[in-house]
Amino acid sequence: MDATDVAVIGAGIAGLTCARALEKSGLDVRLLERSARVGGRVGTDVVDGFRVDRGFSWLDAQHPVVRQVADVAALNPRPIDRGIVLAHPDGYRILQGSQPALISALRSGLGQPQDVARLVRWSDPMRRTPDRIRSGGDVTLAESLDQHGIGGRVREEVLRPLFRLLFGDEDLRTSYQYAMLVLQQLRQGMPALPALGMQSLPNQLAHSLDRPVRLGVDVLGLKRDHGAGVTVLADDGALTCRAVVVATDPATASGLLGIGSPAMRGLATWWFAAPHPPSTLKTVFVNPLGPAGGPVAHALISSNVAPRYASGGQALVAAVTVAPPGRDAGTESETDVRRHLGQLLHADADSWRLVARHVASAAWPTARPPLLTGREVDLGDGLFVAGDHRELPGIAGAMSSGLRASQAVVAELGAVERG
Repeated sequence: MDATDVAVIGAGIAGLTCARALEKSGLDVRLLERSARVGGRVGTDVVDGFRVDRGFSWLDAQHPVVRQVADVAALNPRPIDRGIVLAHPDGYRILQGSQPALISALRSGLGQPQDVARLVRWSDPMRRTPDRIRSGGDVTLAESLDQHGIGGRVREEVLRPLFRLLFGDEDLRTSYQYAMLVLQQLRQGMPALPALGMQSLPNQLAHSLDRPVRLGVDVLGLKRDHGAGVTVLADDGALTCRAVVVATDPATASGLLGIGSPAMRGLATWWFAAPHPPSTLKTVFVNPLGPAGGPVAHALISSNVAPRYASGGQALVAAVTVAPPGRDAGTESETDVRRHLGQLLHADADSWRLVARHVASAAWPTARPPLLTGREVDLGDGLFVAGDHRELPGIAGAMSSGLRASQAVVAELGAVERG
């Protein structure tokens, strides 16, 4: 029977981060991954020379945890311009990513004069420290907007599309505290696409490991050895360990560990090749009319941001549809998506070629109030858990969770001096 200090199950961002930190502590680590690639929910497929990310994700190239874990410069991040484009059928309205720009837009016809003061009060927590944002009672986004008297076009045509973009939120049930933390970081950060696709990030982390990731390994169960460690039961044999970190998706972690699993949000990403860019903008286009306007929630001309996403001098356009509450992701027809995407971008999309379509029924965990961060990672008896479902949803949350899990393991087992 094979043996190691620590087995990390799941080579997503959390598992890769955890495994690398454990190796730096001198522990022998085996990283097991069920699929044929590393990255989990973060990945890129190459189709006919086009780089199509799995899901609609980006990297905050200025986030301190991301910069701590990854060699960001080596990823060659290409910035996404701040703000959003409100893509009305009769014209665009570009809202740059700053409070003065948003206030200016409100004053130009999107809202009433009193909406400016209400929006400033609603967003006041963004000017506090993260600890202060998390203190006190939490409510849903809908409740927070109601409490501040924010409705009308500001709510429906600006904020709701923004929440759909950031949280996949159609019902405004996301935690207000979580939204303030995300918006605060966006003000300070730099949303970007790695030049060669999001898969570059997990690949970089995997290549920095002492041992290669064991791909195609399905973990069937865990057996606690009465204080003498844990045995991992996999389809390719058993592995005895002093500790195990489960860094899988929440549903798999629930099955292996018997812990709760959060609700997940679903979305579908449609990738189209166009003969030329329908716009020169490097900003996300959002649908301000919601489902009544069409199925596409938002879109990005990805090749404007990162030219190597496209092939042969063409353009690559990503369109995202968000599953409404109670419906499965990706049920929209290609015809409806293509038609609506053309309306949003003010372009004829009939001749665009569908390169790929990715449907994710569990794209990321919901963050419902009360906001829970820093959830326990040490479950006792040599079992640990990592993933963004233990922190804030997203890449930075996955990395933070992986680091916390590694610290908990080292506290339990002790670091080892390497010769």
